[in-house]
Amino acid sequence: MLLKTEFIIFLALLFGGLTFMSDLTAQCETWTDKPNRDDIISAHSVYRQALRVGDMEIAYEHWKFAYENAPAADGQRDFHFTDGITIYKFLIEETDDAELIEKYQQKVIDLYEQAAECIKAGTIHIRNCESQACYDRRAGVLLGRLAYDLFYEFNASTEDVFDVATRAMTLAKLESEYTVLIPAAAATSRMFQGGQIDDERARELHSQIDEILDYNIENNERFIEQFKAVKTSVDRHFARIEVDLYDCDYFKEQLLPEFEEAPHDGELARRVFSQLINRGCDEEDPDLQELRERNIAYVDSINAALQLDLEARNPAVAARRYFEEGDYEEAVARFQKAIDMEEDDLRKADFYFRMASIQGRQLNQYSTARRNALRAAELRDNWGAPYMLIGDLYAQTLSNCGSDWNQRLAVLAVIDKYRTAARIDPEVAEDANRRAAGYYSSKPDQDEAFMRGLSAGDRVTVECWFNETVTLRFRN
Repeated sequence: MLLKTEFIIFLALLFGGLTFMSDLTAQCETWTDKPNRDDIISAHSVYRQALRVGDMEIAYEHWKFAYENAPAADGQRDFHFTDGITIYKFLIEETDDAELIEKYQQKVIDLYEQAAECIKAGTIHIRNCESQACYDRRAGVLLGRLAYDLFYEFNASTEDVFDVATRAMTLAKLESEYTVLIPAAAATSRMFQGGQIDDERARELHSQIDEILDYNIENNERFIEQFKAVKTSVDRHFARIEVDLYDCDYFKEQLLPEFEEAPHDGELARRVFSQLINRGCDEEDPDLQELRERNIAYVDSINAALQLDLEARNPAVAARRYFEEGDYEEAVARFQKAIDMEEDDLRKADFYFRMASIQGRQLNQYSTARRNALRAAELRDNWGAPYMLIGDLYAQTLSNCGSDWNQRLAVLAVIDKYRTAARIDPEVAEDANRRAAGYYSSKPDQDEAFMRGLSAGDRVTVECWFNETVTLRFRN
């Protein structure tokens, strides 16, 4: 017996002697009336047995004789074509020679095409086939298998896959095998994207493939799971071009029934609404009213849930929301919670400052506001904002500090806080100095101080809610 390498060389030499019939009568001949009928039948039996046991050398040699003399065998079977396909696929796997592979692939293609032609012509009888439609369906199935090989095994051109797959489906119709549908869908999508078929033809093929899928998913118990799996891939290929093929009405017909089956499913409503808008539908379309309202309600509920979760993990976020809503007490409470949870001093300082600002400006809790502002200043070095806030609170409450003399002493406390802010923080210095200057003319009067037995430089306590001690100085 020849070694594998020798066998391949032998076949390559023999290959030139194997001719494929171009005339329909010749390519569909049977052994029925052949003078060497017995030899053909013998070769047929030998190669069939060799195929069963995997002896491809013997199989090829005797198949070649049987095929060349009687391509259609006895006219009752297509074995000489389909077995030839098996043999050549084996040869493709056994060689790395690109030229040989290309030739073997072409032989496979020729055998598929010849078998389909013989079956369509009725020269190969199929049991229980009583109509041309029946023979066409069998021919279409064979061409569908060729389309599969072209697409998955032979890396054929899109044009070739498209040609064979569409011919296969035209012949096999609803009995097309699931294996042809992905090649058909992929080729249709690519041909349309390449401008090689128009939108009408693409829609026609999309409809044809969907019809085959729907029919078999409903009726083909044996392969229902395969058709379901194929449908997912087919849909993916057509999704690439469907926006260019169809208008909004098509997508409403496809998607709205899904929502109508579960109108309370918010996530479904969001997805369907988004898909329809992305496919060119108008948000104000009356057909989308219920869907739009459900989508809005769902999105609002999701946003609310996300906000609550965010606020639970970040109380300062909740504090800002409550502040914007005017609920200042709750805003303060949330800032306090944020402070309790926070470990970073700078962030904690920011929370103390914001809380102090609300307490002083919105809640008139001046002493508490002052205390928290000072805590903020302690946690962040050289930060002028807390002192600016305290200065503002002092200035805001000057009229609450009793006599004119005491109010003027309070002015000194205001100026001191602004000056402190300017001294430690260049970012606020200009604003702080400007504010301080606005109160220079309101400082105590020197004559009144003299009558009280006080002189410049004396330390005096302001009798007000903040009881600040200031260094006495006078207006010019």
